[in-house]
Amino acid sequence: MIKDVNQLIDELFADFNPRQVKVISGRYGFKTGEKTTLQEIGDELGITRERVRQIEEYCLKKLEKRVKEELQDFLEFCHKHLLKTGGVRRDDYFINDIKYFIKPDLDKGVKNADQKIRFLLWAGGMPFYHKEDENFTGFWYADEDGKRKFLDFVKNLTNLLEKHDKQAALDDKIYLKQCKDFHTCHYVLIPRHFGFNVFGDFGLRDWPEIEPRTIRDKIYLVLKKHGKPLHFSEIAKYITDLGIDRKPAHIQTAHNELINDDRFVLVGRGIYGLNEHGFMPGTVREVITRLLKANGPLTKAEVVELVNKERFLQENTILINLQNKRYFKKLADGRYHLR
Repeated sequence: MIKDVNQLIDELFADFNPRQVKVISGRYGFKTGEKTTLQEIGDELGITRERVRQIEEYCLKKLEKRVKEELQDFLEFCHKHLLKTGGVRRDDYFINDIKYFIKPDLDKGVKNADQKIRFLLWAGGMPFYHKEDENFTGFWYADEDGKRKFLDFVKNLTNLLEKHDKQAALDDKIYLKQCKDFHTCHYVLIPRHFGFNVFGDFGLRDWPEIEPRTIRDKIYLVLKKHGKPLHFSEIAKYITDLGIDRKPAHIQTAHNELINDDRFVLVGRGIYGLNEHGFMPGTVREVITRLLKANGPLTKAEVVELVNKERFLQENTILINLQNKRYFKKLADGRYHLR
């Protein structure tokens, strides 16, 4: 194992000239933790981007044999650890694993240890590294067979989510049926098209329930997960407090979207619910009309009770509407029905 990361890197670079050290340390973020671009290093050294790339390539070829010889035990340990954790592991998780095992050395104050450990693994060429791209975050894999199994898992889970009823997929957490152990559960953290929302629901990132992009979708997610109607000011607060939006949600903007989207139903003064939760649009009179059509004649108390399941209203508001003789009539037994 590694006894001293900084000393080891200094020894590896012992016969490098200052310009070569500058290129490698910059390209791999030894000093700042962030990789410096070819252009930035070229401007600093007064050389072209292509020349910087050539120096980097030359240094890595020169280092590969040296790292493999001097760090054979370390590279083999990392490879075996990766096999034990499923053969494929996301970059940041894997590097944190390795840091944990060489923690006594890191306690000495190694700056940007993540970048230095990555460099040693890259230079040694073992285990293998899949560079971050538009489809995946960076990840390490033990061998081609392990990588193939991982890619097959991703393909199968993606097809399952795309073909399955979306709401059922969320409610039943069907992805867990594909994650047969801890290691395969880790796989879902690598593809960029998979995601978790702030409530822990898993699905495809282009689903508004997972990664809502518009304010309307963010409102929908809040109301759906809350399970009951909320005042528009509360909805805006939830969007902000839960971190669904990076910026604070404006109350008036939320109110405007609630008014203009058929998914949301006004059920009280400034209070909105989802129509998929059983709330139907309409005025108080229209709600009473629908209830009487569905249930037949009702007593005054029954009307109030049923309306209050759909609306947040004062009893007097309901009774005033019920007294509208143009639409409703009081029967001899005291019950009300449609005129």
